[in-house]
Amino acid sequence: MSLISRSAWGSNSKMTADIAEFARELSIEAGKILLRGFRSSKTIVSYKSNTNLVTDADRASEDFLVSQISERFPQHAIIAEEGSRKDAPGGYIWYVDPLDGTNNFAHGLPFFCVSLGIYSIQLKRVVVGVVYNPFLNEMFTAIRGSGAFLNGERIRVSSLDDIGISIVATGFPYDKAVSENNNLKEFNRILPKIQGIRRMGSAAIDLSYVACGRLDGYWEGKLQPWDIAAGSLIVEEAGGRVSRYDGGEFRLDYPEIAASNGRIHDQLIALLAGR
Repeated sequence: MSLISRSAWGSNSKMTADIAEFARELSIEAGKILLRGFRSSKTIVSYKSNTNLVTDADRASEDFLVSQISERFPQHAIIAEEGSRKDAPGGYIWYVDPLDGTNNFAHGLPFFCVSLGIYSIQLKRVVVGVVYNPFLNEMFTAIRGSGAFLNGERIRVSSLDDIGISIVATGFPYDKAVSENNNLKEFNRILPKIQGIRRMGSAAIDLSYVACGRLDGYWEGKLQPWDIAAGSLIVEEAGGRVSRYDGGEFRLDYPEIAASNGRIHDQLIALLAGR
């Protein structure tokens, strides 16, 4: 049985609906590639640095995704984490993270996903988002203007309005040992003021968990567009708010994100600013 019916995508244009349906199907197949390598002694792990890993599953998933997108939508551009790039004039850019949460994956932790965010050049916005954790069989989806869904059921952000009793998530950059901009200042400001912090190790999953109310907020810097394209739309379509640390308009090319249920957003922004 399909994880989500076509009708759950909403009533947007046929092109957007076709893209969304294809992205959903594609993420399922890429998820199968990841599961074959998960907790397998045959999986090959390489080190970009001490903190930044890549596995042969990342590359196999990316090769599959890029080839399938190129075949189905040859006029769409593609930007993928492991280096695949394709320029095309078709009006859409696919931001592809073939395995978000690689460190978790390599250590046998079941918090990893395929993340596909499709950006409309005309609208200057992400219009489709898919985040799929194959181990937990959880697929988060959104089309701009049509709501957010988990396995076909509509989701909404939490209703908490007091950051003091909120659970939020964050992450740390790969260069945390050598950069002063390593999120420790923000972490130390926020931790005493909230109920708790979680560290999932996947920006796409963090954002999806904000969208479905498992988390109340999330912030992180030094991210790439493929980390946050899909998840940012899913949060917005679930009724949440996404911005920069200063509360300004969120952009994929600006390397920081603050996301929340909207009710605690101003409080989160104030803490990030040290107020």
